[in-house]
Amino acid sequence: MEEGIQIKDKMISYDYFIQNLHRVGGKIINKKTKDAILLRVYEIGNDNFQEFWVHPMYLSLQSFQFFKLFHKGNCNNENGIIEIEVPSLETFPLILYWLYTGNQDKVLEIGKLDETLCNGIMIIFYI
Repeated sequence: MEEGIQIKDKMISYDYFIQNLHRVGGKIINKKTKDAILLRVYEIGNDNFQEFWVHPMYLSLQSFQFFKLFHKGNCNNENGIIEIEVPSLETFPLILYWLYTGNQDKVLEIGKLDETLCNGIMIIFYI
């Protein structure tokens, strides 16, 4: 039996939903839309940070780590900004790109060229 979501009399595959998410994701990545919130990302061990407009529902569907982050109410100030720490500010945008677009080619290409970035990408997946 195919895995998916039953809608009326049809079973819609998970792959179909993921492909449609990625189609939308490429259009909304780092865009301030009605449902976007500001995510301030600090590099562990220093005060360097980058800010990204992210979409909690979208990222929660793509990543259990983001699901946990957004559903435990991590707003660190009255402006509704969520703050997190990551090992590398260089790799975090690549992870967001992959989650929003499903395009792993860019991530793999950079990982092959730079072992440090590759290690940073792997660490972020296991935070």
